[in-house]
Amino acid sequence: MAVVQPGEAAPRWELLAGMPCWIELATTDVEEACAFYADLFGWEYETHHAGEPGEHVVASRDGFPVASIRRSASGNSVWRLFLATQDVDETIEQAESEGAELVVPASDVPGLGRKGVLVGPSDAEFGLLSPAESWQFDVGLPGTLMWAELVTIKAQTADNFFQRLFGYTAEQFGAENRSNYSVWYLGDESVLARVSMIRDYITPDTRPHWLLYLGADAREGIDELVHRAIAAGARVRVDPYGSSIGRVAVLRDPTGARFAVVDPTQASDWFDSAANFDPYDD
Repeated sequence: MAVVQPGEAAPRWELLAGMPCWIELATTDVEEACAFYADLFGWEYETHHAGEPGEHVVASRDGFPVASIRRSASGNSVWRLFLATQDVDETIEQAESEGAELVVPASDVPGLGRKGVLVGPSDAEFGLLSPAESWQFDVGLPGTLMWAELVTIKAQTADNFFQRLFGYTAEQFGAENRSNYSVWYLGDESVLARVSMIRDYITPDTRPHWLLYLGADAREGIDELVHRAIAAGARVRVDPYGSSIGRVAVLRDPTGARFAVVDPTQASDWFDSAANFDPYDD
Protein backbone atom coordinates (compact mmCIF):
# COMPACT_ATOMS: atom_id res chain seq x y z
CA MET A 1 0.00 0.00 0.00
CA ALA A 2 1.54 3.30 -1.09
CA VAL A 3 1.56 6.31 1.23
CA VAL A 4 1.75 9.73 -0.39
CA GLN A 5 2.54 13.14 1.03
CA PRO A 6 -0.30 15.63 1.56
CA GLY A 7 -0.72 17.83 -1.48
CA GLU A 8 0.15 15.06 -3.92
CA ALA A 9 -2.59 13.53 -6.02
CA ALA A 10 -3.55 10.35 -4.16
CA PRO A 11 -4.96 7.55 -6.30
CA ARG A 12 -8.15 5.99 -4.95
CA TRP A 13 -7.61 3.82 -1.84
CA GLU A 14 -4.12 5.17 -1.17
CA LEU A 15 -3.20 6.82 2.12
CA LEU A 16 -1.94 10.28 2.89
CA ALA A 17 0.98 10.43 5.32
CA GLY A 18 -0.43 11.22 8.75
CA MET A 19 -3.73 9.38 8.35
CA PRO A 20 -4.73 6.79 10.98
CA CYS A 21 -4.01 3.39 9.46
CA TRP A 22 -4.02 0.88 12.32
CA ILE A 23 -4.91 0.44 16.00
CA GLU A 24 -3.29 -1.92 18.49
CA LEU A 25 -4.20 -2.94 22.00
CA ALA A 26 -1.17 -3.59 24.23
CA THR A 27 -2.75 -5.47 27.10
CA THR A 28 -1.78 -7.23 30.31
CA ASP A 29 -4.10 -10.16 29.48
CA VAL A 30 -4.44 -11.06 25.80
CA GLU A 31 -6.95 -13.86 26.35
CA GLU A 32 -9.25 -11.74 28.52
CA ALA A 33 -9.07 -8.81 26.11
CA CYS A 34 -9.82 -11.02 23.10
CA ALA A 35 -12.85 -12.52 24.85
CA PHE A 36 -14.16 -9.08 25.84
CA TYR A 37 -13.97 -7.50 22.39
CA ALA A 38 -15.34 -10.64 20.73
CA ASP A 39 -18.37 -10.38 23.03
CA LEU A 40 -18.75 -6.65 22.47
CA PHE A 41 -18.12 -6.35 18.72
CA GLY A 42 -18.06 -9.88 17.31
CA TRP A 43 -14.33 -9.78 16.57
CA GLU A 44 -12.61 -12.94 15.37
CA TYR A 45 -8.88 -13.60 15.71
CA GLU A 46 -5.85 -15.00 13.94
CA THR A 47 -2.52 -15.32 15.73
CA HIS A 48 0.77 -14.43 14.02
CA HIS A 49 4.36 -14.57 15.24
CA ALA A 50 5.60 -11.13 14.24
CA GLY A 51 9.03 -9.54 14.01
CA GLU A 52 8.50 -8.10 17.50
CA PRO A 53 8.80 -10.45 20.49
CA GLY A 54 5.63 -12.33 21.31
CA GLU A 55 2.44 -13.15 19.49
CA HIS A 56 0.54 -10.68 17.33
CA VAL A 57 -3.22 -11.34 17.34
CA VAL A 58 -5.09 -9.77 14.42
CA ALA A 59 -8.76 -9.01 15.04
CA SER A 60 -11.24 -9.04 12.16
CA ARG A 61 -14.90 -8.20 11.83
CA ASP A 62 -16.91 -9.70 8.97
CA GLY A 63 -13.62 -10.92 7.51
CA PHE A 64 -11.82 -7.54 7.45
CA PRO A 65 -8.92 -6.63 9.81
CA VAL A 66 -9.80 -3.97 12.38
CA ALA A 67 -7.06 -4.08 15.06
CA SER A 68 -4.29 -6.10 16.64
CA ILE A 69 -3.82 -7.27 20.21
CA ARG A 70 -0.52 -8.11 21.89
CA ARG A 71 0.88 -8.48 25.38
CA SER A 72 1.97 -5.23 27.01
CA ALA A 73 5.64 -4.91 27.92
CA SER A 74 4.94 -2.03 30.35
CA GLY A 75 2.48 -3.71 32.70
CA ASN A 76 -0.30 -1.35 31.60
CA SER A 77 -3.08 -1.84 29.08
CA VAL A 78 -3.41 0.87 26.43
CA TRP A 79 -4.83 1.37 22.94
CA ARG A 80 -2.29 2.66 20.40
CA LEU A 81 -2.98 4.63 17.25
CA PHE A 82 -0.71 4.21 14.20
CA LEU A 83 -0.26 6.94 11.59
CA ALA A 84 0.72 6.25 7.99
CA THR A 85 4.15 7.17 6.64
CA GLN A 86 6.11 6.41 3.48
CA ASP A 87 9.23 5.43 5.45
CA VAL A 88 8.98 4.51 9.14
CA ASP A 89 12.71 4.77 9.82
CA GLU A 90 13.00 8.19 8.19
CA THR A 91 9.94 9.53 10.02
CA ILE A 92 11.26 8.16 13.33
CA GLU A 93 14.46 10.14 12.78
CA GLN A 94 12.45 13.28 12.02
CA ALA A 95 10.23 12.75 15.08
CA GLU A 96 13.27 12.26 17.32
CA SER A 97 14.78 15.48 16.00
CA GLU A 98 11.54 17.22 17.03
CA GLY A 99 11.71 15.87 20.58
CA ALA A 100 10.06 12.42 20.40
CA GLU A 101 11.55 9.32 22.03
CA LEU A 102 11.50 5.86 20.41
CA VAL A 103 9.99 3.27 22.79
CA VAL A 104 9.37 0.33 20.42
CA PRO A 105 12.03 0.03 17.67
CA ALA A 106 10.88 -0.35 14.08
CA SER A 107 10.14 -3.93 13.03
CA ASP A 108 8.42 -5.71 10.16
CA VAL A 109 5.06 -7.37 10.84
CA PRO A 110 3.98 -9.82 8.11
CA GLY A 111 0.80 -8.69 6.40
CA LEU A 112 0.80 -5.35 8.17
CA GLY A 113 4.01 -3.50 7.35
CA ARG A 114 6.92 -1.85 9.15
CA LYS A 115 6.00 -0.12 12.38
CA GLY A 116 7.47 1.58 15.44
CA VAL A 117 6.17 3.38 18.53
CA LEU A 118 7.31 6.69 20.00
CA VAL A 119 6.41 9.05 22.83
CA GLY A 120 5.95 12.57 21.51
CA PRO A 121 6.96 15.78 23.30
CA SER A 122 3.35 16.06 24.54
CA ASP A 123 4.07 12.83 26.51
CA ALA A 124 1.63 10.57 24.64
CA GLU A 125 2.54 7.42 22.71
CA PHE A 126 1.86 7.17 18.99
CA GLY A 127 2.73 4.62 16.35
CA LEU A 128 4.06 4.90 12.81
CA LEU A 129 3.30 2.37 10.08
CA SER A 130 4.44 1.92 6.50
CA PRO A 131 1.69 -0.45 5.32
CA ALA A 132 2.57 -3.59 3.41
CA GLU A 133 1.06 -4.21 -0.02
CA SER A 134 -1.33 -6.69 1.59
CA TRP A 135 -2.42 -4.22 4.33
CA GLN A 136 -6.14 -3.95 5.03
CA PHE A 137 -7.86 -1.91 7.73
CA ASP A 138 -11.62 -1.55 8.08
CA VAL A 139 -12.88 1.74 9.58
CA GLY A 140 -16.09 3.74 9.88
CA LEU A 141 -18.35 0.78 10.70
CA PRO A 142 -19.70 -0.83 13.87
CA GLY A 143 -16.86 -2.52 15.75
CA THR A 144 -14.17 -0.51 13.93
CA LEU A 145 -12.26 2.74 14.44
CA MET A 146 -14.49 5.79 13.94
CA TRP A 147 -12.45 8.67 15.37
CA ALA A 148 -9.40 9.40 17.54
CA GLU A 149 -8.40 12.24 19.87
CA LEU A 150 -5.09 13.09 21.50
CA VAL A 151 -5.87 14.15 25.08
CA THR A 152 -3.02 16.14 26.61
CA ILE A 153 -2.18 19.06 28.88
CA LYS A 154 0.54 20.14 26.44
CA ALA A 155 -1.87 21.23 23.73
CA GLN A 156 0.31 23.72 21.88
CA THR A 157 3.29 21.37 22.01
CA ALA A 158 1.19 18.59 20.47
CA ASP A 159 -0.17 20.88 17.75
CA ASN A 160 3.28 22.11 16.76
CA PHE A 161 4.90 18.66 16.80
CA PHE A 162 2.32 16.84 14.69
CA GLN A 163 1.83 19.74 12.30
CA ARG A 164 5.56 19.79 11.60
CA LEU A 165 5.68 16.00 11.25
CA PHE A 166 2.68 15.57 8.92
CA GLY A 167 1.64 19.02 7.72
CA TYR A 168 -1.77 19.01 9.41
CA THR A 169 -3.83 22.17 9.31
CA ALA A 170 -6.04 22.85 12.32
CA GLU A 171 -9.37 24.38 13.26
CA GLN A 172 -9.74 25.50 16.86
CA PHE A 173 -12.86 25.19 19.02
CA GLY A 174 -13.62 26.04 22.64
CA ALA A 175 -12.07 28.40 25.15
CA GLU A 176 -8.33 28.39 25.72
CA ASN A 177 -7.26 26.70 28.98
CA ARG A 178 -10.74 25.25 29.47
CA SER A 179 -12.30 23.19 26.67
CA ASN A 180 -9.71 23.79 23.97
CA TYR A 181 -10.36 21.35 21.08
CA SER A 182 -8.50 21.31 17.77
CA VAL A 183 -9.45 19.29 14.69
CA TRP A 184 -6.54 18.34 12.43
CA TYR A 185 -6.97 18.15 8.66
CA LEU A 186 -5.12 16.78 5.65
CA GLY A 187 -6.45 18.76 2.74
CA ASP A 188 -10.19 19.05 3.27
CA GLU A 189 -10.47 15.85 5.30
CA SER A 190 -10.60 15.87 9.10
CA VAL A 191 -8.39 13.03 10.34
CA LEU A 192 -7.80 13.53 14.10
CA ALA A 193 -8.45 15.85 17.01
CA ARG A 194 -6.44 17.18 19.94
CA VAL A 195 -8.16 17.82 23.27
CA SER A 196 -6.63 20.02 25.94
CA MET A 197 -7.16 18.43 29.36
CA ILE A 198 -9.44 20.34 31.73
CA ARG A 199 -7.23 21.40 34.59
CA ASP A 200 -9.94 20.84 37.23
CA TYR A 201 -9.81 17.08 36.52
CA ILE A 202 -6.03 16.63 36.41
CA THR A 203 -4.31 14.73 39.22
CA PRO A 204 -0.62 13.81 39.76
CA ASP A 205 -1.38 10.43 38.16
CA THR A 206 -3.02 11.85 35.03
CA ARG A 207 -1.27 10.83 31.82
CA PRO A 208 -1.75 12.12 28.24
CA HIS A 209 -3.30 9.50 25.98
CA TRP A 210 -5.08 8.79 22.73
CA LEU A 211 -8.80 8.13 23.04
CA LEU A 212 -9.94 5.80 20.26
CA TYR A 213 -13.63 5.72 19.33
CA LEU A 214 -15.03 2.36 18.20
CA GLY A 215 -18.35 2.24 16.40
CA ALA A 216 -21.59 0.98 17.93
CA ASP A 217 -24.32 -0.71 15.93
CA ALA A 218 -27.19 1.77 15.64
CA ARG A 219 -29.69 -1.09 15.97
CA GLU A 220 -28.40 -1.66 19.51
CA GLY A 221 -27.37 1.86 20.50
CA ILE A 222 -24.81 3.14 22.97
CA ASP A 223 -26.78 2.61 26.16
CA GLU A 224 -27.39 -1.08 25.55
CA LEU A 225 -23.79 -1.56 24.37
CA VAL A 226 -22.56 0.00 27.61
CA HIS A 227 -24.80 -2.34 29.63
CA ARG A 228 -23.30 -5.35 27.83
CA ALA A 229 -19.77 -4.01 28.32
CA ILE A 230 -20.34 -3.65 32.07
CA ALA A 231 -21.69 -7.21 32.23
CA ALA A 232 -18.50 -8.36 30.47
CA GLY A 233 -16.26 -6.65 33.02
CA ALA A 234 -15.82 -3.08 31.69
CA ARG A 235 -15.92 0.07 33.84
CA VAL A 236 -17.64 3.30 32.80
CA ARG A 237 -15.43 6.40 32.91
CA VAL A 238 -17.89 8.77 31.19
CA ASP A 239 -21.60 7.92 31.01
CA PRO A 240 -23.37 8.09 27.62
CA TYR A 241 -23.86 11.64 26.35
CA GLY A 242 -24.82 13.40 23.12
CA SER A 243 -22.29 15.20 20.93
CA SER A 244 -21.69 16.47 17.41
CA ILE A 245 -20.03 13.16 16.45
CA GLY A 246 -22.75 10.97 17.95
CA ARG A 247 -23.85 9.45 21.22
CA VAL A 248 -20.67 8.58 23.12
CA ALA A 249 -19.51 6.77 26.25
CA VAL A 250 -15.98 6.22 27.59
CA LEU A 251 -15.07 2.84 29.08
CA ARG A 252 -12.17 0.81 30.42
CA ASP A 253 -12.00 -2.78 29.30
CA PRO A 254 -11.45 -5.56 31.88
CA THR A 255 -7.66 -5.24 31.53
CA GLY A 256 -7.73 -1.46 32.09
CA ALA A 257 -7.45 -0.04 28.56
CA ARG A 258 -9.42 3.16 27.99
CA PHE A 259 -11.57 3.51 24.84
CA ALA A 260 -14.76 5.21 23.67
CA VAL A 261 -17.79 3.90 21.84
CA VAL A 262 -19.85 6.07 19.51
CA ASP A 263 -23.09 5.80 17.56
CA PRO A 264 -22.66 8.39 14.78
CA THR A 265 -26.30 8.08 13.72
CA GLN A 266 -27.16 9.97 16.92
CA ALA A 267 -24.98 13.02 16.16
CA SER A 268 -26.53 16.32 17.26
CA ASP A 269 -25.74 20.02 17.47
CA TRP A 270 -26.01 20.01 21.27
CA PHE A 271 -24.16 18.29 24.07
CA ASP A 272 -25.62 16.37 27.00
CA SER A 273 -23.92 16.50 30.37
CA ALA A 274 -22.71 13.04 31.36
CA ALA A 275 -24.00 11.97 34.78
CA ASN A 276 -20.61 10.43 35.53
CA PHE A 277 -17.62 12.39 34.22
CA ASP A 278 -14.24 10.93 35.15
CA PRO A 279 -12.21 11.26 31.95
CA TYR A 280 -8.63 10.94 33.18
CA ASP A 281 -8.83 8.70 36.25
CA ASP A 282 -6.45 5.76 36.06
